Amino acid sequence: MFCRTVPRWSLSAARPGARWLTDLASTVSISARLKLDLKEAMKAKEKTKLSVIKGVLSDILYAEKNAMTGASFSRDSDTDVATLIQRAIKQRNESVQSYTAGGREDLAKAEEAEIGILSAYLPRQLTTEEIETHVAQAIKRLGVGVGGGAKAVGLLMREVDISPAQAPKSKVAEVVKRLLSTM
Repeated sequence: MFCRTVPRWSLSAARPGARWLTDLASTVSISARLKLDLKEAMKAKEKTKLSVIKGVLSDILYAEKNAMTGASFSRDSDTDVATLIQRAIKQRNESVQSYTAGGREDLAKAEEAEIGILSAYLPRQLTTEEIETHVAQAIKRLGVGVGGGAKAVGLLMREVDISPAQAPKSKVAEVVKRLLSTM
């Protein structure tokens, strides 16, 4: 009689509180974490988390297949996936604002719950002060002044070494423009 043995590592993976899972989270790509959490959400029957994760995985698949953008996209690149998640968070923030303006607090709370789920997959986001520090260092390195205008903004945006996964480019550009106008 044939008896199939279960590998030792798969038994520990079935426990959601397994210690190695937290150590693994820092080394696994965001899309792999999404797939693991999708399975866990299915098992736990968490409808909100399940729909959010399915939506992000759908966005990832669409971005990979979309040849119209011209830019390459890789599901293994945390920067690309984080950019998609930031875009989804931005859309949900806009929805929260419109729902609260329309008096639909129940829908706004649902969107805020989705934002919380999505935020868990992003790497630590830089604060405005940390972005200002990076931009100020780049200004000192390049010696750019107020008179540079749009050229100076473009030069600084290329020089500032902040990953789009850590801060949206729009936020970095806003800080660059503000610091250039105050100098």
